[in-house]
Amino acid sequence: TVAEIYKVNPKQAGAVLANSIHDDYIKDTSLHSAKRPSAIDYYSITMTTLIALYAALHASYLIRGERLRNTADRLVAAPVQKWEIFTGKLIGGIVTNALCIFLVVAVSKFLFKANWGDHIGLVLFVLFTVVLFAVSLGVGVSYLTKTGEAAKTIINVLIPLVAFFGGAYFPLDDTEGILSMITKLSPIKWSNEAMMKVIYANDLAAALPAAALNIGLSVFMLLIAVAGLRRREGL
Repeated sequence: TVAEIYKVNPKQAGAVLANSIHDDYIKDTSLHSAKRPSAIDYYSITMTTLIALYAALHASYLIRGERLRNTADRLVAAPVQKWEIFTGKLIGGIVTNALCIFLVVAVSKFLFKANWGDHIGLVLFVLFTVVLFAVSLGVGVSYLTKTGEAAKTIINVLIPLVAFFGGAYFPLDDTEGILSMITKLSPIKWSNEAMMKVIYANDLAAALPAAALNIGLSVFMLLIAVAGLRRREGL
């Protein structure tokens, strides 16, 4: 437009240029958004999933604790089925630990101003599946081991390893070879990545594979627990 005006009236072209300076003619959209998590944002997510995974320790004593307190026989003698007792203990453990995790999210969001995104419901759903997996893991391990100390030892060794390779302590982004394969096996890794994508990229579909994996592993561990329960005369 200025070139055409210049052909007719060069002086007017200068006036047009002087009065029409804009910086928004071209809009750039980056494939790698500048919106990235700060330290408080990153560790609010990773530490929350790590805390959720430690629910396995509590869950390992849901049934075993009844045997240690010599209350298992009383429960079995009650007019209820074993599966009802098992289901009640399981639901109680899941609800209790889920409420604790949601409280952690609330404190980090409102007190420390951590960014949990605009789709908090979907993020909480992913966290709930982490809690479900943790509780199922604890119950399953308790039936695979003979003593409570053995179950506790296995869980205390497994969780830090899963957390380390899942990037809970520091990010593990540029991994290659066998290390890359190991990190992809961590429930913390795929859960954290899913929530990061939901929060920072509005990729809502990323939550579904992570949630499905957590639920699938939960079902597997619960099947182990149910098989162990059926082999026992009591709990």
